[in-house]
Order: sequence, then structure tokens, then C-alpha cells
Amino acid sequence: MTARIDRAVVAGVACAGLLVALAGLIERAAGSRFERAREEELLYYPSGFMVRQAALGYETAAADIAWLRGVQYYGEHRLTDQKFDMIGHVMRIVADLDPQFVEPYVFGAFVLAQELKQPERGLELLERGMRANPANWRLAFETGFLHYVCRHDFAAAGRYFTWASRMPGHPDYAERFAAFANERAGNTGMAVLLWKQVLATGNRYMQDVARRELERLEAI
Repeated sequence: MTARIDRAVVAGVACAGLLVALAGLIERAAGSRFERAREEELLYYPSGFMVRQAALGYETAAADIAWLRGVQYYGEHRLTDQKFDMIGHVMRIVADLDPQFVEPYVFGAFVLAQELKQPERGLELLERGMRANPANWRLAFETGFLHYVCRHDFAAAGRYFTWASRMPGHPDYAERFAAFANERAGNTGMAVLLWKQVLATGNRYMQDVARRELERLEAI
């Protein structure tokens, strides 16, 4: 997040007046929070489309401001009333402004799924992120994770983990999660294929794990 803040600062130096105006729009809720109920404060946020029109080419800087305000909103309510009703709205604003910024999709989805117990809304936000970033392994992986832990849909989790494990830059554990989820869903054949892939491409530790798992699956 530091790199993004630095980017916003650079943009702010170039267009200080614009960012002040944007900050005024985005912070409208904060100025009234002592007079209105906290759960209503972010209803006064402008839409991402409105802010994009005002940004005049500096959408990423505006996205940084909205992102920081969203994190602040979460922190304030985490310490007080545990209400995060507007978090999805704020993260959608950030996504409208900077569709390639991955963190708001992930953060917003987990707050929606875990804090608000609305996994479908969380998955919708992640699906939106994947449409904007089809080669990003993390969005596919986090989608699989929500399917696994919130919906207990192991087949869907296995599909998304497998998808993530085939994307550039994915970590070794993506293949492990894919194999476990596919086995849990009863798709033993896919689990075997994935463990064989780990055996062929992983480091020594992962190869040892893959070898043990393949032996276990073959014994079933």
C-alpha cells in the first residue's frame, strides 16, 4: 500500500487543487458523522462514475483517497459498533476508479463474507475483479477460498484454486489448495493430476508432500 500512497502524493503535487476537491467529495460523510448515525455516513459518498468524471485523468489518485477512507471507515466501525454496511459501496467506488487495483476487491469481499455474513456479495465483488484482471491469480484464489470456507462448495473451490494454480506468478500453495479441494469434492482424478504437477515442478519440500499425497490417494 505504501507504493500506492507514494503514487497519490506525486499526483497530488501535480494537481493539488483537484485532489482537494475530490477529497471534499469523498470525505463528505466524515464531516457529518457527528450529526448523523454512523451507519448512514457513507450514503453520502459520490458514485465512482461521478468521481471519475471529476478526476480528469487522475483516477488512480482519487482511488487511493477512496481506498484510504474505506480502510478508515472499517477501522472506526471495527472499534465501535461492528457495522460495515457501506463497505461494499466504497470498494465499488475504488474499483470504478482503478479496476486494476486488486486489494479493494479482496478486502471488500472478505468483510462482506466474514463480517456481514454475505458471501454472495463478496463473491460478486471478486467476480468483478476477475473480469477486470483475468490473469490475476490472487483474485481466483481468494474466490476459491470463499467458496471453500463460507459456502462449503468444494467443487467450486477446486475449480477456482485450479484456475489460480495455472496463472503466472502463483505461489506453490495454490496447487496444494487445488488438490485438497478437488479431493474433498470427490474429484480424486483431478487431485492426482495436480499433485503430479507439484511433483514435477515444486521444490524439494513440495515434492515430498506431493509424493506422500499421491501414495495416499493411490491407496484409497
